[in-house]
Amino acid sequence: MRISTSQIFQSGLSAMQNAQAKLNHTSLQMSTGRRILTPSDDPSGAAQSVQLDAAIKATEQYQRNGDYAQPRLEQEEAQIDAVQNALQRVRELVIAGSNDTYNQSNRNIIASEIRQLRDDIFDIANTQDANGEYLFAGTRSQTSPFVMADDGRVSYVGAEGDGAVRELAITSTRRIAVGDTGATVLMEIPERSGLLTEAVPKSTNTGTVDVVKVEAGNLDDALNSAGQNLRIRFKFPTVNPGSVEYQILDPDGNSVQDSSGQLIGGVYGSTDGAGVFVPPTPNTPIEFAGRRVTLDPLTAPADGDEILSRPVPQVSLFQTLDSIATALETPQSDETAQDLFAKASSMALRNIDSGMDRLNEVRTAVGLRLSTLEIQTDLNAERQLNLESTLSDVRDLDYADAISRYKLQETVLQAAQQTYVQTSKLSLFDFL
Repeated sequence: MRISTSQIFQSGLSAMQNAQAKLNHTSLQMSTGRRILTPSDDPSGAAQSVQLDAAIKATEQYQRNGDYAQPRLEQEEAQIDAVQNALQRVRELVIAGSNDTYNQSNRNIIASEIRQLRDDIFDIANTQDANGEYLFAGTRSQTSPFVMADDGRVSYVGAEGDGAVRELAITSTRRIAVGDTGATVLMEIPERSGLLTEAVPKSTNTGTVDVVKVEAGNLDDALNSAGQNLRIRFKFPTVNPGSVEYQILDPDGNSVQDSSGQLIGGVYGSTDGAGVFVPPTPNTPIEFAGRRVTLDPLTAPADGDEILSRPVPQVSLFQTLDSIATALETPQSDETAQDLFAKASSMALRNIDSGMDRLNEVRTAVGLRLSTLEIQTDLNAERQLNLESTLSDVRDLDYADAISRYKLQETVLQAAQQTYVQTSKLSLFDFL
């Protein structure tokens, strides 16, 4: 077979170029430390590397989330502990203030300390973390969650409801709350005494009757009816003019009896000759079962109208502290005042205990989150190490193999170059 001179030159040149390309590729691998420089080097390995790299970055983000959540949860736990200490002190003061040997001056001093402790809890409730975010504001972390009105009443204005607390992912399938709302911790405390009640007109009433005040009545009766739902039903006379009566019923519509077995009821106003309601003396309350309900004198019930008297389901810690401080500041000049103070003390102690239980629940939940976070952080660190090791096995260069291959490719290139030099001399013109 005839081989032209141009073919000989082209073959030699191609051999040198191929050898040079392989040598350059190996040199680049050695300089980067990577076995896979382009997907064509190892299509399967390249795809696996992309997946491993994405998993490593996700795990790093989970670790950053944990680094953000841990100090917030630790700070929340510390603030809850401070509130618990303050409440424990309030409890001691309430018990001391109930001592009959204390005079009004002593009780005023106790009330002053309780109000100071309430202010301390208010400040704790508006605590900020290192980033300037409010701990108990939920997702509205840039705004103070608690505000105090001119009359001293405390309200919660932070986030509430579903999604009110920020959650961060610590794995692909697990998220952890990085706080609790102030509503959960301090405002929505279960009312445990059963003595704090509210009165609400029934929605199906045909009259305009409305409630302006709900107060405590006789302590013994209040304790006997604690936690009960009762109804005040108005009954108009069949002949006018006449007295408007009211009955106290249970939720099933049965008449309620007092401790002596008498049906509870009475007269509230009357009707004139035309059947129009005539209210009693303004601010005359309806008293029953240790409860005192005052109606708006500008409104009027209709025959069969009802008012629902029921325990308040929740009470805020601030309301509890304000109420007992006010009770301590009120002079106990007669037996009625002493009875009201005894009831206020009983309500305060039970609701303070309820608040302590809520704080313990939240603190336990925070502790569980911290424990979970610690365990998951260790697992994520181990997972990240395994992923990086696997990625190194797939993508990184074996230098011993690369150096050996580089030396071989360098020898091949030198041989190709020397062969080309020798071949380039094989011309007839050199022998003429």
